[in-house]
Amino acid sequence: MIKSKTMNLNFRKIILTRDQIQATIRRLAAVILRWVAKTDAPGLNVICVLEGAKPFTEDLVKVFQDLKPGLKVKIHPLSSRGTAGHQLLKGRELGGERLDWETLKMDPVLIVDDLLDSGKTLAAIQEKLAAKGVTDFKTAVLIRKYADSPVPVDFCGFHLDLNREELAAQGLKDYWLFGYGMDLDGKFRELDQVAWVEIR
Repeated sequence: MIKSKTMNLNFRKIILTRDQIQATIRRLAAVILRWVAKTDAPGLNVICVLEGAKPFTEDLVKVFQDLKPGLKVKIHPLSSRGTAGHQLLKGRELGGERLDWETLKMDPVLIVDDLLDSGKTLAAIQEKLAAKGVTDFKTAVLIRKYADSPVPVDFCGFHLDLNREELAAQGLKDYWLFGYGMDLDGKFRELDQVAWVEIR
């Protein structure tokens, strides 16, 4: 379990507490397991988008094992680089050279990411899976940031439904989320809550 850490940031705003996150993960896990049950598959492949989705993935899999002990879950780490400091990159750099493609074709696949922002990461992963002949997959994200996210997700924990025009009217470029796997300038991934700072 990730431990809380005192932060010396007077401009932070906690938006999700540990209890909120864990309760939502348990709800999501139950819904996802109903999908898995319909496939009649003995196992589930989980693609974990590094580094941000590691805590979410680990906690989600723990609940899977608690609710359905006999389910075989295989985690496939997949690196993705989409940010530089506080800036989003135009594209996504995916790893995945070591992914077990044969295993991914045998049982259903769940792509797990921490945050849906531009949607470029999920889109790139879906394209990569399809190119390798993997067709039975769904997506799960902890947080959907904007109301007009261009990429649909199958399972979502929290909908922030931010509006870009409203942010601009307030003189804001964005809110940067961090904690629970997400970082702020390489720090605070270990927090068990999610906070944000204003980007002007």
